[in-house]
Amino acid sequence: MRITILFILLFTSFVSAQELPEMKVYVKNSKMEKGFRILKTTVSDSLLFKEKYKDSNYTLDYVLRYYYATAIDLSCKENELFSMSGKSFRLESKDPSTMVEEAMELIGNMYFGQREHKEFNKKIQKD
Repeated sequence: MRITILFILLFTSFVSAQELPEMKVYVKNSKMEKGFRILKTTVSDSLLFKEKYKDSNYTLDYVLRYYYATAIDLSCKENELFSMSGKSFRLESKDPSTMVEEAMELIGNMYFGQREHKEFNKKIQKD
């Protein structure tokens, strides 16, 4: 009996670990149950998201994970953005920099994302 319970616990923890994005979100939106979005990408190398966003001091992953409450899940079947409500948006971009920009625009058109998008644009203009 103990072995069965141990097996179930190990299997459950393995399955739940598979569902977590590799690049976790830095901030969550407390107004939504889930509190963050997920960018699923075919890109497998996280270092590709460490390049600078345009002429700023921020990396691509930092912009999404901090300013847009978006985790990044690497090595997925396709590029898509999942909103806080779970709605899926397919992304056309393949390159990390254009993919991040496409995700930012999509988020900027969402109810909760409008404020995040405006705040980030103000921040970028000040820097």
